[in-house]
Amino acid sequence: MLVGVSYVMAGIAYLLVPAEQKGGADPAAFLASFAQNPSMAMLQYWAFALGAVFALAVVPSISEKVRSANEGWVRWTSYLALVGFAVAAIQYFRYLALYPARAEAFVTGDAATKAALAANQSMIALDPNGWLVFGGVGLWFLVVNLLAMRGNIWSKPLAYVGIVGAIAYWFVVAGFVLEVEVLITIAAVAAVIVAPIWYIWAGLILRQASP
Repeated sequence: MLVGVSYVMAGIAYLLVPAEQKGGADPAAFLASFAQNPSMAMLQYWAFALGAVFALAVVPSISEKVRSANEGWVRWTSYLALVGFAVAAIQYFRYLALYPARAEAFVTGDAATKAALAANQSMIALDPNGWLVFGGVGLWFLVVNLLAMRGNIWSKPLAYVGIVGAIAYWFVVAGFVLEVEVLITIAAVAAVIVAPIWYIWAGLILRQASP
């Protein structure tokens, strides 16, 4: 349930972040904009970081529900999801620690400092295109929902919502790789709607299944 809430916060924050601070933005423009108005970006990073930490408890619980449907696929994709969420937590906590200081150094530094900070901006991200953070998690999302639907482990509407969520995860990867911002924006809108529905609904199912 907390993961669902975190995705609502992250999605809303992303939609409100200045254009200069979104994916594919010019590094110099990003740092200058962040120094002036960091609030929405920081909210987004906090939401993703905490949501990833919470999700480390979600993946084993959800995977256990569907493990009997296909042991191999569930085991492999759950490992991918755990790695993806772990990388996400480290990456977004890293942003929270480094971006404010880098942005301050950029706006107060000389031309050489500005050039150096802008040049190595891309090195801050641990997974720049989101192959693990979004792609690995999205694959797990797709597998558990397809298996749940095939085995009637949870309701088909919940499984359909999860499949849409898996597609949204991969839209983020496609947006980063192809440098198409609209794909990331579509995924952010989906995150505000789909992610909380699925995670909160799944949370209720797990609570009901607990002794």
